[in-house]
Amino acid sequence: MANDRRQRSQLALVAVDEVARRLGLDAAGAVVIAASNNIVVRLPGESLIAKVSTSLPGRPGQAALERELRLGRRLTDRGAPTAPPAPGPVAGPHQAAGVAVTIWRYVAHGPKPQDGDRMLGEALYRFHAALADFVSELPTLAERIDRAGRVLQDPTATPSLSAADRMISRRAQERLMSLVTSHGNRTALHAEPHDGNIVWRTDGPVLIDFEAACRGPVEWDLAYLPPAALAAFPARDDAAIARLRAGVSYCVAAWCLQNPDPTPAVSEAARIHWDVLRGSWLA
Repeated sequence: MANDRRQRSQLALVAVDEVARRLGLDAAGAVVIAASNNIVVRLPGESLIAKVSTSLPGRPGQAALERELRLGRRLTDRGAPTAPPAPGPVAGPHQAAGVAVTIWRYVAHGPKPQDGDRMLGEALYRFHAALADFVSELPTLAERIDRAGRVLQDPTATPSLSAADRMISRRAQERLMSLVTSHGNRTALHAEPHDGNIVWRTDGPVLIDFEAACRGPVEWDLAYLPPAALAAFPARDDAAIARLRAGVSYCVAAWCLQNPDPTPAVSEAARIHWDVLRGSWLA
C-alpha cells in the first residue's frame, strides 16, 4: 500500500517538474507536502504549491480540480479569505505526465489567534457570500452523499465492511438524504471546512482545498465548526447542525475506508467516524 502512495507522489513530482520547466519556474527542492485524494507539491523557490490530480478511485479528479481553480479565482476577486491561485496562466490548469496540475500561492501556517473560532465563522460566512451567485453551477450535496453511498456499498472499494455494515450504510444514506433535501440547496458550501483545510495566520484563517465545493444547506458546513464560530450565522438551524454531524461522519468514513493506501491517521479517522455513524440517529 505504501508503494502506491510513493508511485502517486513520484508521478506528481514528474508532472510538476514538467509544468515548471514549461513555465520557467524554479522547481528546485520541490517536495510532496500532502498525499491524500490529490498530491500537493510545494515549490519553495517560488512560494507556490501545485495540486496534482492523481485522484483515488471514486473521488472527483481532474474536473473537480479545474472547477476549484475557477472558484479560487472568483473567491480571490471578491476578497474572500482563501488561498489564491497563482497569477494569470501560471495557475493553469496544465496537463503533464497524463495528469492535471493547478498552481496556487503558498500560504504559510502561523499561530491560531486567541479569538480564532469566532474569526473562522466570519471567514466561512464570507466564503459563502462570495459564491452566492455561483450556487447553481455547483453539484449538489445530495450527489456527494450518493457518491459516498456507492463507495460504502462496493465490496471492492470498501472490503473491510461486513454485510451488517453495508445495511447500516444503506439506512444512513436514506435518512441523511431525506434531511438534506428537506433543507434545500441554497448555499454554496465549502463542504469540508475541517482543521486540515484551514491555514491560520495572525490576522485570521485562510480556507484552502475547496475542490469538494457543492450546494446544499448551510448547516452542513456549520456541522464542522466549533460552537464559538456559529455566531456568524444567526439564522442557522441548530437541530439540523447536530444531526448533520453524523452525516459528515458518514462521508468521511466512506472516503477514508475506500483509500487503498491509508496512512495510520486515515485508518484511525475511518474507525472514529464509522463508530460515530453506528452510534448516531442515522444507523
